[in-house]
Amino acid sequence: MMIKPPRQAKEWSYSSHRESIGKATSSPGIRPNKKTHINCGSSARMAGNVCANVDQIRRQGRWNNTTINGAYLTNLSRELVRSMSGFPT
Repeated sequence: MMIKPPRQAKEWSYSSHRESIGKATSSPGIRPNKKTHINCGSSARMAGNVCANVDQIRRQGRWNNTTINGAYLTNLSRELVRSMSGFPT
């Protein structure tokens, strides 16, 4: 029995990525203008997970305080969420 190595991840073009997000969001009725910003929140949260501070995230995304606090970052601290989930802090 031969085991195949895992498939290598390939970088997507912007248009391919946007098209796939459009197909995924059109089915449940999400407004079309949301698909261009769908990754903004996740990238801000991923940056927070690797301990980037809020000022670094704000500069990288060119966000003001209201936008970053209201839309992208959670009000709960990372340490609180980790401890409540049973992870060491």
